[in-house]
Amino acid sequence: MSRRIGLLKPDFGVAGGFERVVDRVEATLRADGHDVTRVTVPVDRLPHRPFGLEVPDDVWAKVPEYFRYLASIEAFERIDTRRFEVVLSTQPPSFANRHPRHLSLFFHHHRIFYDLEEVYLAAGFSAAPSLHRRAATHVRALDRPRLDDVAWFLAGSEAVRARLARFGGINRVGLFSAGVGVAGKPTGTGRLGRRAREPHSGRGAVLCVSRHEFPKRTELFVHAMKHLPHLRGASVGSGGRMAWARAVDHRLSSPGADLGAVTDAELWCNTGLGAPPVPRRYQSNVALLGRVDDSSLGRLYRQAPCVVAPAYEEDYGLTAVEAMSHGVPVVVCRDGGGLTSLVDHEVDGLVVEPSGPAIAAAVERVVADPDLRDELSAGATATAARITWARADDQLRAGLAEVLA
Repeated sequence: MSRRIGLLKPDFGVAGGFERVVDRVEATLRADGHDVTRVTVPVDRLPHRPFGLEVPDDVWAKVPEYFRYLASIEAFERIDTRRFEVVLSTQPPSFANRHPRHLSLFFHHHRIFYDLEEVYLAAGFSAAPSLHRRAATHVRALDRPRLDDVAWFLAGSEAVRARLARFGGINRVGLFSAGVGVAGKPTGTGRLGRRAREPHSGRGAVLCVSRHEFPKRTELFVHAMKHLPHLRGASVGSGGRMAWARAVDHRLSSPGADLGAVTDAELWCNTGLGAPPVPRRYQSNVALLGRVDDSSLGRLYRQAPCVVAPAYEEDYGLTAVEAMSHGVPVVVCRDGGGLTSLVDHEVDGLVVEPSGPAIAAAVERVVADPDLRDELSAGATATAARITWARADDQLRAGLAEVLA
C-alpha cells in the first residue's frame, strides 16, 4: 500500500557516504510505490536564536556545536508533518520531530555530547571543558524525551544499537545494514546470475578511503605507511583535516623523523588546526589524492593489496563494505566500533591495535603472504555478498511495518 512519507534530514553541506545511503533509501521507498517528500534543514544557515533566545555571535562562537544543535532541534520540531502518514528521520536531531508513526534511521547521536565526549575534550576542541560537560548534560536531557517518542529505530550497526541502549535504555531497535555505496556494483550479478567483477590484482597502493575529519584517524594510516617505505599508499577523501594530514605526512617523510616517538596527540587526537605549510612537492610514499570519481576509486580498490580503515568508534563503515565487495581485505582497529562488527579477524581482514606500527605490521603481513591475501580476499568477497542492498531494503520495509502496525 502506498504511503505518504516525510524523509527528514539535516543539510550539513557535505556529500558523504551517509548522503548516498539516504538517496538509496529514498529511491527504494519510491520504487515501492510510496509518495516520498524530503524535508531538509540547512543547519549552518539557521538563525542564532534557538527557542527564541537571541545568542550574540561571540557567545555562539564559543560553543557553536551546542547552539547549532539547539537551533536544529527547534527547526525540526517546528516542521509540520501532519500531512505524512509516516515520518522517517535520519541524522540527529531530525528525530526531534513529533509524529505518531515515526521511524528513525539512526546511525549516531550528536556524539561529542555522548560517547565521543572525552576524546573530543582530550583533543582540545573545547576551551572550556566544564562548559562542554554542562552542555552535554543539557543536550542529553533535551534528546531523551524526543528519542522516547520515536516509535521504532533502525540502527546502522550493532555498535549504534548498543549506544541507544547505553544512553537511553532504548530496545525497540532493528538493524539497517547499508550495502555498497560507490564505485559501481562489483559484487552484483548479470542477467544469468554470474558474478560480474574485475579481478583483484593486489599489486597497487595500500589504500585508505575516508574523509579527513575527527576522529577518522587518517593520520594513523600515514604513520603506518612511514614504517613501510618500500610500499606505496594512497589516501582518498577530502575534509577539514586534509591540510593537517598533509603536514603530518610531510613531517614524517623528513629525513631523521623519529617514528617511534610520535604520540596520538601529535597525530590525530588534536583539533587539526594551524597546520604548518608544506612544500608543494616532497618525497613521500603516500599520495593524498582528495576526492576521486567512482571509476578511479573502483580501480584503486581492485589494485590495492588491502584497505586500511583506522577510524575510532565508527558507526558502520561503508568503505569497508566497498573494499570487501572488490575482494580486498580490510585492516581495522580494535576500537573501531562498527568496523569491528564488519571485519572478522583472519577471515576477511585483520583487527589490530590502534597504532601506526600495529597497522604497518598487518599491512606487511598481507603484502608478504600471497596465500594469506588470497584467503582474506575470498573471505572479504563472501562477507560482502551477505551485505546487500536487497537485505537493507527488506530491513527498511520491516521497520516501516513496525510503525504502521
